[in-house]
Amino acid sequence: MNDGTTQSLAQSTAQCTTGTVGCRTRFAGLAAPGMPAERLARLAQALGLAPVAEPAGPAALAVLLTGADPGRNADELWLPPVAAWIEPPDGSDAAGLVPLLAEAAGNDLYLNLTTATAHDLQLGGRLLAALNARHRLDGDRRDDLELALHEAVSNALVHGNLGVAGMKELSAQELERFSRDLGDRLADPTLAARRIVIALRIDPAEDGPAEDGPAQDGRALATVEVTDEGEGFTPGPRTSSGASGRGLDLIGNIAEELEIANGGRSIRLRFRL
Repeated sequence: MNDGTTQSLAQSTAQCTTGTVGCRTRFAGLAAPGMPAERLARLAQALGLAPVAEPAGPAALAVLLTGADPGRNADELWLPPVAAWIEPPDGSDAAGLVPLLAEAAGNDLYLNLTTATAHDLQLGGRLLAALNARHRLDGDRRDDLELALHEAVSNALVHGNLGVAGMKELSAQELERFSRDLGDRLADPTLAARRIVIALRIDPAEDGPAEDGPAQDGRALATVEVTDEGEGFTPGPRTSSGASGRGLDLIGNIAEELEIANGGRSIRLRFRL
């Protein structure tokens, strides 16, 4: 990468993190557990960010999850100052990361991972830990939000990206079928490489009626969008009493608002914190 390209990438990254309309997070550093230090330094320089070995300090950081062992401090990667978790697309360089960082900058927390990686992580709990570190939640509310986030992420991964049909009944045979389908789909490299994107924004508490969204009641508002690359679906009234299919009902009972968009590939939740 020549100096002109490096400078252009750094400027492009800086433009989306230092004052543009809609910018929420201004990334200052880049971490990549398991990545050789020299490669991380080159990548960070091209993006106009500082290479970071151990997340610390107040400046917002983005973490690249590359499949390498994150080491003994893996849990800390999901706490401030980290605000974005991105799995680089295969063969991508700094130029390929610029639009992802720009999208991340428009949110308070952001994840962009493959299905295979996301399936190996407890994303609902991870995301809740990141949220709770920024806005302390009480026990009951924390449990409710974790359950709703888990359901939303699981729906996107299992039923969306992997296309696994839900369990129609509570039986050993149906559980065996579901587990077998899940394993087979995860073993398909095309399906395993599909992406899941989670974007979370936290708006401060305001008093009085809201112009858009749930009524204001003095509590902060969290908006979570979960997007998959599956075939989508058309939501409708539940007609089955099977073991699966209750996820949207459960989410709707917890969230103040639930919206389905993009042909069923995106779900937007709003929670009072």
